[in-house]
Amino acid sequence: MIPSFLKHTSLICQFELKRFFATRKGLLYMITFAFIWYLILFYPIRFSSDFLGQQQNTPEGNSFFQFIGFGSLLNWRIPELGVYWHFSLVIFPLLTVVTSADQTCSDRNRGTLRFVCLRVSRGSLFFGRFSGIMLTQAILILASLLSTVALIAFRDTTLLSVAFNSASAIFLSLVIALLPFTAMMAALSATVQSARQATSWAILIWTFLAWIISIFSAYLPALNSLKLLIPGYQISNLSQLAEWQTLQLAYIPLLQTIILLSIGRWIIHRQSL
Repeated sequence: MIPSFLKHTSLICQFELKRFFATRKGLLYMITFAFIWYLILFYPIRFSSDFLGQQQNTPEGNSFFQFIGFGSLLNWRIPELGVYWHFSLVIFPLLTVVTSADQTCSDRNRGTLRFVCLRVSRGSLFFGRFSGIMLTQAILILASLLSTVALIAFRDTTLLSVAFNSASAIFLSLVIALLPFTAMMAALSATVQSARQATSWAILIWTFLAWIISIFSAYLPALNSLKLLIPGYQISNLSQLAEWQTLQLAYIPLLQTIILLSIGRWIIHRQSL
């Protein structure tokens, strides 16, 4: 039972990767991502890191960055990766919500989901597509990180060992941070009728949960811990950490992912195909 489940999950995961990298829609997405990342890399990251490098060891520079709320950038040994970290904490969660919204809903509407589930279990389909999307995101993160490391090497090759060490921490932390976003979209995709609805519901859940919890926690401070249920809740705290310290909050997205995947699996097993 378990070997066949893992085999089918792996096959679905491979199919998701092929669908992303070998279809016109996937290639268009990659070209768009590459163009946007080129602009981010050679303008905000490059120029911000140059400015950071000039101001990093001066009292005036330290005071300025602390004043505008970006003092955590000074904790990074390589400015480019500090700026990359702050940009990626905003960009990749948004990209994940958009690209992972259609995991099962469109196939269910077309009737192809019923056909696929004649050959694999619903659990294999659910976890296979989740794994495929996470692998796709990991590949995009790795590609963007390698381009940033190449920019660092162009500036100073002696920083390569430090750059790879910091980049490894960023890669692992980012992948973990994206897990609950993909899991949430997997659960929503198993519930709604279209990717647009899944995206809309994701935005509503974020705003509604944050609003409700903020209101109730004002009267009962103990309820403030319920914010842990909101995917991405820890991102503002993550932005204040540097390098391997970012893994200190890894338990939050991992716990959220387990809960959301359990909910999604329960939904897809009871959903009409």
